[in-house]
Amino acid sequence: MRAIRCLVVTVLVFAVAAAAPAGENEKLMKEVEAIGDALAKAMLEDDVETMFAMYVEDAISLPNFSPRMDGIEAFRKSHDEMAGAGMKILSFTNEPTDVWKAGDQVIEIGKYTISLEMPGAPAAIDDVGKYMTVYVRQADGSLKIKAETWNTDMNPMEMGAPGQE
Repeated sequence: MRAIRCLVVTVLVFAVAAAAPAGENEKLMKEVEAIGDALAKAMLEDDVETMFAMYVEDAISLPNFSPRMDGIEAFRKSHDEMAGAGMKILSFTNEPTDVWKAGDQVIEIGKYTISLEMPGAPAAIDDVGKYMTVYVRQADGSLKIKAETWNTDMNPMEMGAPGQE
């Protein structure tokens, strides 16, 4: 029964997205692109306050290879631990590929590239992957991030395997 409900909800979400006027999706795409650009800039400048201002207070993050994080304070703790360990983001880009509205939420799916400097690593660590972000429309009309997840396209079981560069 639960599976049927999930299927019905999924079909309804896609039906609502498909029914949205083309102009509305273009507007949403521009809006999430602007948020992504601002977030990338803040990440590269290590502007923590600007980054976290883009999230609702009780946001959820489902990071790659890490436990779930709930709320801005958990995000801040994770950021501080990574920065304290000497990790630095050298470059970051994101490219939204799909966006749609679902009630007061906007869902974005895209792909990213990132380059990180890690203490002890002989060279920068480069990664490519995909992400999904759920935004909630605020009373002032802005969008803030409610939930996010991302994961690498690179198979960690193949990294460093013979014949892999």
